[in-house]
Amino acid sequence: MITLSTDSVFYIAILLMAPLILRNNSHARRYIFLVLNLTVFIVSMKEITQLIVAALWLILPYLITKLADKKSLKNWRPATITVMVACFAYLMHYDAVFNTLHIPYVFPWRILGLSYFLFRQIDFIMQYEYLRETEVRLTFLDYINHLLNFYTLLAGPILRYEEFVTDFYSSVKPLTKQDIFGGLNRALNGYLKIYVVSAIMSYHASYWFNGLKNHSNIITTAGAFFLFAFFNCWYIYFNFSGYCDIVNSFASLAGLTLHENFNRPYLAASVAEFWNRHHITLSEWIRDYLYSPMFKALLTGPCSKNAAFGQYIALFLTFTIAGIWHGTDGNYLTYGLFQGLGIVVATSFKSWRKKHWPKEKNKAWEKDIRVLTAGRIITWSYISLTFSFVGYDVLGLLR
Repeated sequence: MITLSTDSVFYIAILLMAPLILRNNSHARRYIFLVLNLTVFIVSMKEITQLIVAALWLILPYLITKLADKKSLKNWRPATITVMVACFAYLMHYDAVFNTLHIPYVFPWRILGLSYFLFRQIDFIMQYEYLRETEVRLTFLDYINHLLNFYTLLAGPILRYEEFVTDFYSSVKPLTKQDIFGGLNRALNGYLKIYVVSAIMSYHASYWFNGLKNHSNIITTAGAFFLFAFFNCWYIYFNFSGYCDIVNSFASLAGLTLHENFNRPYLAASVAEFWNRHHITLSEWIRDYLYSPMFKALLTGPCSKNAAFGQYIALFLTFTIAGIWHGTDGNYLTYGLFQGLGIVVATSFKSWRKKHWPKEKNKAWEKDIRVLTAGRIITWSYISLTFSFVGYDVLGLLR
């Protein structure tokens, strides 16, 4: 079975072929896109049972949404999304939950892109009534193309249904030489980021991580851990941003628009600013579907008399959940806890300054080059520390 990755011959062939057959305004364009999406997705399947489960995962939420709308059912969204999240956790093998409950796994495999399917499906379910009322196209074919979009299948970015449909059915303009060379140049830069720069960073990160237990004193261990965290955080950036460069450039050549996911995140002067620059589409999604509903519930409930405290609880829980979404073991929980703590500290400090300092002093503080430099160093160091839990069993070092 072919393994999908940005360097697989199959995936590269699809990326190169797609602009040639998708860049048109014909009625057949959506069917061509469907064939490409299905081909890529089916190729990623390991066995027929995986394909059946994946098909059910894709189709059932759409049918439930249509049925609930037709029957004018009430309160069906929370129940549907709860079941989907539970099934997602099972298919992703969250051992801490299912081993504790002594529930065996029927399926040994995982479905490619399942996390991003869940995000897009929740968006579709939550926005369905609005989409219908505003007469956005709501066909099964468009729904499947949105979910299976092969440009975003491997690792995002997260695209909302309305944005996808509006963009897909916009008139495709002819390519210029500047568009072609600019797109290919960005794609090449993306491949260099992934297979040269991030490969070097990954090598050195693994080297220093594997040698952590060989140090006899706390100073040399701390130094080795710092080097590991340094290389690992840059590996994550170059690998992920390189992937986004590749898919964004080829999507643009095919007449499609994907959101930018990075805006120089390691220049952020606070953890809150970092998450407005890093994995931007994820930040926007968790803001809309985790943080906002949670904050609203806290404001109308236990934190009705203390909005700031409700905000901090909502932020902390939101980023803790986001950490758990990234992976299934305790390292990702720790990563989420650190992110939640960091963003609460950054937000509370900014709120404290606004409350106790005059506007002029706040503006001067935020523009002071010394403050910006210190903030960037502290933020980058903190993010590097938290990212050390991504992809490595750091907690295992403590055993």
